[in-house]
Amino acid sequence: MRRVASSHGLDWHIELDSNGAATSNTDWDLRKLNKSHDLHVPGSCGFAVSRDLTAMAASTGWHPSQLPEGAVLGEDVQDFIKALIVEHCSSGRSTGDTQQIARAARRLFSLVRCPPWELSRENFDAVLGLKAWSDKPARDFSTVARYIDENLISVHCPVRPELKRKESSALLGSLQERQHAEKLPDLSALLELTRIVFQETPQTYMDAVRFGVVKLALFTGLRIEEVLTIPADCLVWDEHLDIVTGRPAGTVGGVSRSLRLHYYAEKHIDGAPNLLVEAHQHVPAMFEDVVVSTVTEMVEIVGPVRELLRLQQQNPSRFPDSDCRIFRTSSGRPVWTSDRLFLSLGRSTAGRTYPLQLPLQEDTEIKPMLYPGMLIALGRHAGRSMFSVYGRSPESKLMSIKPHSLRHLMNTEMFRKNVPDTIITHQFGRRTVAQSYEYDHRNLAEKLSFVKLPPAASKVLPAGSAKELVGKMVVSGMALQSHLGQSFKRIQHESGDEAAFIYLAANADGFHVTPYGFCTNSFSVNPCTRHLKCFDQCKHFTASGVAEHRVTLEDLRSKLVAMRDAARCKPATTVGRKNQIAHAERLIAGVSAALHAQPNQSVFADGIDHSTLKEDIFK
Repeated sequence: MRRVASSHGLDWHIELDSNGAATSNTDWDLRKLNKSHDLHVPGSCGFAVSRDLTAMAASTGWHPSQLPEGAVLGEDVQDFIKALIVEHCSSGRSTGDTQQIARAARRLFSLVRCPPWELSRENFDAVLGLKAWSDKPARDFSTVARYIDENLISVHCPVRPELKRKESSALLGSLQERQHAEKLPDLSALLELTRIVFQETPQTYMDAVRFGVVKLALFTGLRIEEVLTIPADCLVWDEHLDIVTGRPAGTVGGVSRSLRLHYYAEKHIDGAPNLLVEAHQHVPAMFEDVVVSTVTEMVEIVGPVRELLRLQQQNPSRFPDSDCRIFRTSSGRPVWTSDRLFLSLGRSTAGRTYPLQLPLQEDTEIKPMLYPGMLIALGRHAGRSMFSVYGRSPESKLMSIKPHSLRHLMNTEMFRKNVPDTIITHQFGRRTVAQSYEYDHRNLAEKLSFVKLPPAASKVLPAGSAKELVGKMVVSGMALQSHLGQSFKRIQHESGDEAAFIYLAANADGFHVTPYGFCTNSFSVNPCTRHLKCFDQCKHFTASGVAEHRVTLEDLRSKLVAMRDAARCKPATTVGRKNQIAHAERLIAGVSAALHAQPNQSVFADGIDHSTLKEDIFK
């Protein structure tokens, strides 16, 4: 790794101060490892022992002999972290991700007193058990362990820990409740932000530019990072002709003209972080006017700044504070920072007024808009936010909004409008349809709102009733493999639609959500005789695919395995031991089947109908 670092122009030796921080003149510039176009220099993050973590460990009873001495990590640990940085970053990973892995290694060695080649899985388990780490830091620890295992660094390999899932079994309160609604923007904050950017007059040039960024984020659903790098010539109009007549498609019932937005896609740069990946997003006709007006307004507002930066880039050495860089796109086309739609004025006082006071000084500092600045503007970080400046009430001035929640909102709205998932996937530049469903926060009622029942159903299934809801689930195929769905299908085949829907009306008195999935049995006629033990071969049990249900099932399986193992440990002559083991294994098999079942599919299609009355053997 020393040779790899040297080949990229990095000196292996990094000077540190007494607290373990790297000096600015010797710290690494990670951009040299992956040729990244990051604006700021990403460094190694230093090699200081995290005193917060060591203090936390000591307060929970860790013995001082378990923790490192001094304020700086040992040289062996430093060499390991440097090698980790070189391996991770030179393989094409982003500098930000590399820094996260380096921080995870620093946290790890702030809590263990041993060299890298003596690390064990117990060390990782102890670190993970110290506090309730969020998902990302826990995965970063696992990544560090993966590098150790892949390169057989430790004598105790494998050392990679098994990450535990969050044990949350909270169920939705109703069919109208959204799944993971916390990923959507708060309604009050969203309405206030929309009012601000469309009704308020910006006080400064920078506010005017930020208003434009928010407008495009609202109506495109692009990531904020993608909006910030949109080129000034982003509007692409396509003319459509009828292939038969050669006339404009609008004259024969089609669309003659449509708009695409040219942008640079994030998360498509694996192995090439030095590239801007060109992409296009089709703009829905209902949003064309607002997108065109926003872009046109930003071109006019930022125009004088752009022209000045183009003059500065002709002699960049004279203007070291401005960003005069040139980038390479995935099509091989060169672009400059000055080609961007959104530009900031750095520390210049000119950016504190609106409209701009022209002409601008020749040496005015000009830079691209950056993500951290938008986090401040949206109230996510401390500072001058749009809400604090333009909010109409004391409550609204304290509001904030997550930038990525706007992307979740646009995706969910497209699902709500019944846009096909393949089109949504293409619209947002994703690689798989499954990724789009991570952004689907519709409730069950919304998912079924586009299902139309035949006329025969309207006579017996009242509109808006639970019976109609179950009927839509059966007709749409969501519950077709259940006992109720199979009976409906059989009656429909034998006696027609009317008889089938009459049967459905008599039995579909409600839709039931259990802790483990869905049940379409009629509880009012035949209450659950198994006390919601859906996983015990119940014919009415349908997998939901809901994350909370999976967590409940996995927790149940671990408990059943523990019960089975406890029974196995009993003496072979213990009364009931064999039956206990057999019963536990049957339930474990049922839970496993539920975990492996596809969403909306019957788990036990040939299972037992527990609602059927059992024959009385004593008659």
